[in-house]
Amino acid sequence: MMPTSRRGFAHAIVGAIALAGLAKTAPASAAEKWDLYIYNPVATVAAAKGMNAIIEQIEKDTAGELTIRLHLGGSLPINTTTITQAVSDDVVQMGDDGYFLGNVPIGGVLRLPLLIRSLDEYKKAADIMAPYLEKAFEKKGVLVLGQYLYPYQVAFSSKKLTSLADIKGQKIRVTSPEQGEFIKRLGGVPVTLGAPEVPSALDRSIVDGVLTANTGGGNTWKDLLKFNYRLGINYFNSVIIVNKDRFNKLSPEIQAKVRKAITDNMPLITKAMADEEDGLSKKFAEGGMTVTPEQPGDIDAGTKVISAFWDEWAKSKGPDAAAALKQVRAALGR
Repeated sequence: MMPTSRRGFAHAIVGAIALAGLAKTAPASAAEKWDLYIYNPVATVAAAKGMNAIIEQIEKDTAGELTIRLHLGGSLPINTTTITQAVSDDVVQMGDDGYFLGNVPIGGVLRLPLLIRSLDEYKKAADIMAPYLEKAFEKKGVLVLGQYLYPYQVAFSSKKLTSLADIKGQKIRVTSPEQGEFIKRLGGVPVTLGAPEVPSALDRSIVDGVLTANTGGGNTWKDLLKFNYRLGINYFNSVIIVNKDRFNKLSPEIQAKVRKAITDNMPLITKAMADEEDGLSKKFAEGGMTVTPEQPGDIDAGTKVISAFWDEWAKSKGPDAAAALKQVRAALGR
């Protein structure tokens, strides 16, 4: 049974959906109606566009037997770090979940700073990690149907930031505890914030800068940032999840169409963001931002700072994490 506090939280969110005129009502037909929550607060970014494309494909391919309403980040009282739980509790039936590490810690293998250094390396690591991730999410009553990938997370700041040394003393928004450890070991102060909270935090100097990709927060928050240091710290993957019970109630034919729509669009979202990345760096520089490329020796210097943490992290997360990291390091020769 759901704990009382969680039931109250879930009821509050469902109430918010109802107040917005979005509550699910008993349909005259047998059509299934779902809600999808994403952490992106801006509808024009590639990831949000991709999620809308998925919805359109599902509704077309199922002839309206499954309809899905998208809710942008911040439009419902669901924190970016609780999307996993919201889907598990059937508050929303589907989620675009990038901030899942608090619920599924083993996923942090793919986020360890400077461990994975190219898309080819990421694919090797992701193939190893897929069964671990699926098992961990399924324990929470959630199925993983796909994932897409942002370009490298890099550092932006309103203060001078042209090297690793400049991170010292700065308050930097991070997207995971693993990133936070890297910032801490460089003498910075990590601050965990969801995307909807970042603009006000930058404006009020709660944070000085952020770790994000150009095509993510970099472009959205560029007017609040003056420096961009292009050392790739880690990739950021986002998983598309559904409530297991809801999904299993769909007919096998509808399930297959949902899976296909997600599988079709995951590489398109990844490619769209990758295609934007270099062009945005040029655009930022032309707009007055100081963009500093990664310099020779930067990766080695950063690795020296953080590599001991990789095994420390795995040990703290348990035997599955240790086994997964060992496999990934062997595959990468690292």
